[in-house]
Amino acid sequence: MPQVAFHPDSAVTLEVAPVRQASAFEAKRFDGAKAILDRLTTIEQGAANAFAFQRYDWLAPLYQSLAVDLEAVPVAVEVFDAATGELALFLPMVKTQSRGRTVASFASLGVSDYGAPVIGTAAPTTPVGTRALAKTLKRALADVDIIDLSNMPLQINGRVNPLTSLSTAMPSRHARHALSVETTVEALLASRGKKYRKESERCFRLLAEKGAPSFKRAESEIEIARAYAVLEAQQHSRRADEGDAYVLDRPSYSRFYLDALVEGARRGTAHIFTLKAGDEIGAVLFGISHGEVFTLLRISTAQDDAWKRMSPGRLIVIETMRYFVERGVRTFDMGIGSYSFKHGFGIAGEPLSDLMLAVSVRALPRVSVSLAKSKLRQYPRLVGLGKRLLGRD
Repeated sequence: MPQVAFHPDSAVTLEVAPVRQASAFEAKRFDGAKAILDRLTTIEQGAANAFAFQRYDWLAPLYQSLAVDLEAVPVAVEVFDAATGELALFLPMVKTQSRGRTVASFASLGVSDYGAPVIGTAAPTTPVGTRALAKTLKRALADVDIIDLSNMPLQINGRVNPLTSLSTAMPSRHARHALSVETTVEALLASRGKKYRKESERCFRLLAEKGAPSFKRAESEIEIARAYAVLEAQQHSRRADEGDAYVLDRPSYSRFYLDALVEGARRGTAHIFTLKAGDEIGAVLFGISHGEVFTLLRISTAQDDAWKRMSPGRLIVIETMRYFVERGVRTFDMGIGSYSFKHGFGIAGEPLSDLMLAVSVRALPRVSVSLAKSKLRQYPRLVGLGKRLLGRD
C-alpha cells in the first residue's frame, strides 16, 4: 500500500512510494559540464522525476555559458542502490568560493527558482535511508566545505523529496506559487469572483482602445532577440525607478537567457511572449515548460501610466494560460516571488526547504550559525524583541 507523509512545515499531505528498507548507497561523481550533461541525457531517457530547472535544456546553457562567466565549477553526484544499481538521486551542482570556503550548491547561480534533485526509484523513504544517502553524498563531495541546498520543493512529481526530511532541513524564506486550470481560463477567472472578472474584462477593453491587441510567441531567433531586448529594457526601467541593484541585464546573464531561449524554443521548452496594442509592446513574459507544467521566469511591463491602468502583467499571464491550456498544459508555476498579481489568481504559497551540511570541520561554525538563524525565523516575535533590545528596530 502507498505510504502517506506529512511534512511539519506544510499543510499538504503527500502520497509517496512504498517504504523501502534502508539500503547501502554508493555514489559516482561527475566533474565538468560535458560529463554531467551526457549522464543527464541518459537519466532523462529513464523518465526520472525532476523539475524543469534540473533538465538538460536548462542546464546545458547554464553550465556552458553562465557557469563559465561566473567561474563556477560544474559538478554532479549520482547516488544509487549498491545492491541493485537503481538510481536514488542525481544532483546537478556547481562549486563556488564563499568567504574562504568551497561551497557545493544546486546549479542555479541565481537564475533557477527551485533547487531539486533528480529522483530515481531507489530514493529512500525512511529516516534511516535518508541519513545513509546524506552520508554518501558528503563522501562524494569530500573536497568541499559546505553543501548548501536551497529552495527545495517538498515533493517532485508526486514523490517526496528525501533531502527535505533530514532533521537539519529548515523552512526556506521563499515559497512556490503554482495553480492548476481544471477546465478553462474563463472558469478560473469566474472563480475569483465577480469583481476580479469584471476588472480583467475592463483591462482587456482598455487594451483594445489603445490599439489593435495582439499576443504572440516569438519563434525565430530575430523575434526572440527583439522580445528579450524589450523585456530587459522594461525590467531595467522598473528596477531603476525602485532604486534596486539589478544584475540580470548584465552581459553574462543576458547571454545565458538568450542561449536558453533560442535552444529551448527549438525544442519547444522555452517561450517568450509579447502583448501589444498596435505597435506598442506593453508586456513580455518568459518561461519554460516541462510536461504539463509551465514555469514563469521573468515578466516585464511598460511603465507609462496609460499601460499601468490596464494591468498588462495580468493580461499577458491570462493570455499565456489560454495558449498553454489549448496545448494540454494546465499547471502554471509562477515561481518564488510573492508579487500581488500572483495572489490575484488565488495562489497560496507552497513551502520550500533549505538544507546546509558541513563536510569539513572548519565549516561547522558557519553551518551552525545558519541553522540557528533559520530556527529563529520561525519565531518572528522573538526576533523582533531581540532587535528592539539591541536598538535595531
